[in-house]
Amino acid sequence: MDVFFYKDDRRAKDRFQANTMVQYFIKRRSLRYMDCELVDISRSGIAIRVPLSEDITTGMDVSLEITVPGSIAQMTVSGRVHRVLRGEKILAGIKFDSALEQEVLDRLIVR
Repeated sequence: MDVFFYKDDRRAKDRFQANTMVQYFIKRRSLRYMDCELVDISRSGIAIRVPLSEDITTGMDVSLEITVPGSIAQMTVSGRVHRVLRGEKILAGIKFDSALEQEVLDRLIVR
């Protein structure tokens, strides 16, 4: 199990699994949005996996495009890389600039 799921972590909001597509864009570095693997999401942030070839570090500003399940609608949220763990892929914890509304989170999570 990923370290992001441990109970002694520091995330202030409950995290949830979601079944949706997410793409990321590192501000001032990326040329286009790139696919990533969603690990979990909360009202205050998101954990994603990106390829090892990505040079991602804490403090980087990121934009995320999240597809709303069951629709073609997408929402864009911004945040900052808060944690980075390297393994087979890079696991990045991103703290949103502003918390998601509960209604928005409810549309994204797996029930």
